[in-house]
Amino acid sequence: MDIPPFTVTLKNPDIPVRIRQYPISLEGRMRLKPEIDRLVSKGLLESCMSPFNTPILPVKKPDGTYRLVHDLREISKRTVARFPVVANPYTLLSNLGPNNCWYSVIDLKDAFWACPLAESSRDYFAFEWEDPETHRRQQLRWTVLPQGFTESPNLFGQALEQILQDYKTRPGVTLVQYVDDLLLAGEREDDVRKESIKLLNFLGLKGLKVSKAKLQFVEEEVKYLGHYLSKGEKRIDPERVKGILALPPPKNKRQIRQLLGLVGYCRQWIENYSSKVKFFYQKLSQEGLMKWTREDEESLKRIQQDLIQAPVLSLPDFKRPFYLFINTDNGTAYGVLTQDWAGKKKPVGYLSKLLDPVSKGWPTCLQAVVACALLTEEAHKITFNSKLKVLSPHNIRGILQQKADKWITDSRLLKYEGILLDSPKLTLEMTGLQNPAQFLYGEPDEKELAHNCMTTIEEQTKIRPDLEEEELETGERLFVDGSSRVIEGKRVSGYAIIGGPELEVIESGPLNKTWSAQACELYAVLRALERLKDKEGTIYTDSKYAFGVVHTFGKIWEERGLMNSQGKDLIHQELIKRVLIALRKPKKIAVVHLRGHQRGIDLEVEETMQQIRRPRKPL
Repeated sequence: MDIPPFTVTLKNPDIPVRIRQYPISLEGRMRLKPEIDRLVSKGLLESCMSPFNTPILPVKKPDGTYRLVHDLREISKRTVARFPVVANPYTLLSNLGPNNCWYSVIDLKDAFWACPLAESSRDYFAFEWEDPETHRRQQLRWTVLPQGFTESPNLFGQALEQILQDYKTRPGVTLVQYVDDLLLAGEREDDVRKESIKLLNFLGLKGLKVSKAKLQFVEEEVKYLGHYLSKGEKRIDPERVKGILALPPPKNKRQIRQLLGLVGYCRQWIENYSSKVKFFYQKLSQEGLMKWTREDEESLKRIQQDLIQAPVLSLPDFKRPFYLFINTDNGTAYGVLTQDWAGKKKPVGYLSKLLDPVSKGWPTCLQAVVACALLTEEAHKITFNSKLKVLSPHNIRGILQQKADKWITDSRLLKYEGILLDSPKLTLEMTGLQNPAQFLYGEPDEKELAHNCMTTIEEQTKIRPDLEEEELETGERLFVDGSSRVIEGKRVSGYAIIGGPELEVIESGPLNKTWSAQACELYAVLRALERLKDKEGTIYTDSKYAFGVVHTFGKIWEERGLMNSQGKDLIHQELIKRVLIALRKPKKIAVVHLRGHQRGIDLEVEETMQQIRRPRKPL
């Protein structure tokens, strides 16, 4: 191609990569000789004396000939990689319309060798070669982008994309490019035929060659990027599924990564993919030797069965609205993106994402908010922000507007509102449906399955059903605070409780100087709760942390065994345990959170909180 030569940048280029050549049998060298002689004669290889050296090896092809493979892994590790701008195969086919009936697939042959390599970068790609006839040893290096180099697909893909900017397809025909694989799609056979001939001639003029053996010329069904495409639909290549089924159970982490890569390419066909492959990632995170168990084998068989029964997916039609059903399960957001065709919902793709560790600890209904935001963003990659109706068994809009601010930080809340509430092309709807199968094939009695999210959140988070957030009309009023600060060069920690008719300090004391301010504030709440045993009363605190333990996180932490979402012990675990026990002792109890200088609160309450916040000398 008539393009500027590519330059490759290595980390520590002054320290050359020097790997001796593997032993190659005489037969292997004899088989490689014609190929190497051909590459030298065409100027793709040239003699050199380079400080770098990496090995080559002969690989037998299905037709009996041999292919030259250059092991460039160490060079790739040292390369300063450019940002990859290769198209995402996960969403690439969204560009195809549902009405295309005819296709051509063009596979460029030795495409990387059409890209020149800068003189200053050629020494990095040198290898040793011994001629089997003359026994002459020499170094050869590539003058073009070599195959097997990590940057070659990205660099070639960008170069070809620039060339194709000058190419214009006729109306009704779409051109799709993925590295060196080109696809033409159209509604009329004659248009696709003429466009295919035109494109082949264009590529020839640019110095690119086409693999005749892999050319799929004007066909109603073609294989492209591991998928079979036909009118408005795509399905998994059966050979890809057979390859996955034929793999033996993985024995090490490298084989698990290989299996994950193969299965992950098919994730759009697998319902709740992220949950089903979670056990793979658990294996990868384990230390020491990997052990493959019977349970792992059963989990793998379920994934294999999903691939065998994989549905046919519809290609998106941007003239029609999209429907996205979403739910959560075991820390995973999952759903299905569909469109209506002839009164039936047809799947466009199954979507799933793992929830982050923080949101995994939230009530189920709040997890659904995160799930909707995550999968809506995933759906936009396919729908290109077309009209979208998001359906969930949860009242997403109501949660965001009424309950979310207690759990979700301002930055998160702003993000979720931007995705789910502020888009004019997106609507939210609550449904009694519980899973993608129900959504696709039938609707249950929604009255039986629908639930009240606000009530459910309260039930999942309250230690006791009568726990209040606002002041009780009866009972004692206790104002509490705790602090840990440096006074006169020494760190001191303590707490105080104000109460009684005269609102005086009725209890105070020093605490361990290693305690944080949060621990001191929580201890103050604990002592107030213990004072209210078998009584009625209201506790005021300006600690958002202590208020959250009492009203928001405490019950979930208790049910989880006082561990966080990563399975580790909570900070202040014993103190939290005592608070949760003490919360159940009063006859009636309210714990109220007061922000500094909060409007609309009793002046006496404000003055009392100001009094309790004043710095105190060590007790």
